[in-house]
Order: sequence, then C-alpha cells, then structure tokens
Amino acid sequence: PLPVCQEKEKDVCEVMLDHEEDDKDKSVNKDTFKEMNLLLRNWVFMVFAASNFLTSLGYPIPYTFEPDNARQTGLTGGQGSFLVGLIGISNTVARLLLGIASQKLHRLYLYNTCLVICGLAMALTNFFQPISAAMFSYDCTQFLTNPTSSPAFNSTAEMLSAVDVNNSTGLLSLPWACDPYVGQLMYAILYGVTSAAYVLLTTLVLADLLGADKFTNSFGLLLLFQGVATFIGPPVVGFMFDAFGSYNEGFLLMGIMIALSGLMLYPIPCIKNMLTKGRIPVSARDTERESDRDSEREIEGEVEGEHSDEERLNV
Repeated sequence: PLPVCQEKEKDVCEVMLDHEEDDKDKSVNKDTFKEMNLLLRNWVFMVFAASNFLTSLGYPIPYTFEPDNARQTGLTGGQGSFLVGLIGISNTVARLLLGIASQKLHRLYLYNTCLVICGLAMALTNFFQPISAAMFSYDCTQFLTNPTSSPAFNSTAEMLSAVDVNNSTGLLSLPWACDPYVGQLMYAILYGVTSAAYVLLTTLVLADLLGADKFTNSFGLLLLFQGVATFIGPPVVGFMFDAFGSYNEGFLLMGIMIALSGLMLYPIPCIKNMLTKGRIPVSARDTERESDRDSEREIEGEVEGEHSDEERLNV
C-alpha cells in the first residue's frame, strides 16, 4: 500500500504541489514570450501583420461614416441606413461563397485580390455615379441648378433638387446613371462582397503561412495590430472631414490603405520559394543563432528535469 501523509506531511505535499504548478506556469509563460519574440523577428509574420494593420485602418469606415456620407451626397438618412444593411447582407452571403472558393483556389491570392478590389471600391465610393455616367454617355449637368458651380461628384444635392417629381407616382425622373443612390448601391455591394475575405480568410491564410503550431500566438499578436489600427482609422477620417468638408479624401486614403495591404502580400510565395531553393543566401550568423537557441532550449530542459528529480528525492 502507498504511504499515507500525516497532517504535517500533508502541508508539505500541498506546498510542493503549489511550487510545481508555479514552475509549470513560469515555464509556459517563458515559452510563450520566446515564441512571440521569434514571431516578431519572422519576416512573413511581420509582412502579414503590417498588411492586416493597413486593412484594419479602413475596414470600419463604411459602418461608421456611410450614413453621414449618404446625407452629404444628397440621399436620405433611411437610404444611408439601408446601405449599411446591404453591406452586411452581401458580406454574409459572400462568406459562404468565398468559403467554397477557398477550397479550390489559392487562398492567399484569393485573399489579396479581394482586398485590392475592396480598397478600390472604397476609394471610388462617391465616384461610381460620375464614372457610370461617363461610361454610358449620360450628360448629368442638365439636372444641376448651377452647372458651373461644382464638379459632378460634389453636386449631387443640387442634382436632386433640380429633378422634377411626378405627383402621381412620386418617382424621380432621373436617369439611373445620374442617380447617386445607384452609385452608392454599387459601392455597398462590391465592398460587402470583397471585405468578406478579410473576415473569413485571415485565419486560414495565417495558418497556411506560419503553420498550425505557431497559429495561436501569431493570431494573438495579429489581433493586437488589428485593434490598434481600428482605433486609429475612424478618427483620421473624421479629422479629414473637418479639414476638407467632404468624405471623398478620407475614403480615398483608406481605400488606398486596403488596396496596398493586398498588393504587398503577393510576393510572399515567390520570396519563400527563392529562400528554400537557396537563390537568396541566408547569412551564417542566422543559422548559428538558430542552432544556439535550440541547444539552449535542450540544456534548459535537461536542467529543469534534474532539479525536479532532486526535489522529489529530497522529499
């Protein structure tokens, strides 16, 4: 039979168990910090984190400013609210479709392409209507109260005020290419579909790039980058609106940030292949440092095992 601890021995056993648990927690914390430190030195993770930072700068902008931007372009508050809802609906449907597509297509390239299109859509938020009018040869200046007062994309309110209203039907006699609401609908659907890749594929792409063993700590650090960027983006657009009196400049800047976040990830597979094939030489110092780190970890593990064995023998 196993020896039973007496009252005094019970206290000693409990203290030993507490010390063992503390040692385990300390070792886990040390390993976590070491892995995070290595991740911050990993060029693949840092490029992906910088990309996510740029994407997170612009991602919350439509949800925050689209209703007010719609009013600035001459639309009603109800139409602006509907645009935000349309972004959410199209985003939900697109997640299902992109999930299926990600099983057949290259995830990183699918992710990058969606971000580039998403950034362009945001940059052209208030320009879809004039671009459509130019493509289909519509002359929208005839609907302006003062055609020489301002450009087409800044004169939506004047355009709507000059349109005759049919009293019997209540419909605006305005061509679709000259209707700013149609341009905003185009933007909302395109942004909702392409921004779904950012929410859906971020974790999958991160796991593909770094591996499942590094996913937990890398995703935690990535959330830190995303949180800081989300805190910075909306105030910047608000300050730009106060400075310029329009959301065109703010949406343009954040759209460029999102498009850039997708473009900067395209070279990653090529660079990784070149590194594995040895076309880009790796310095000998880096290899020596990695071998030294591995040997240090092995020595630390052996020392900790010896200490634990000695403590048990003493008890």
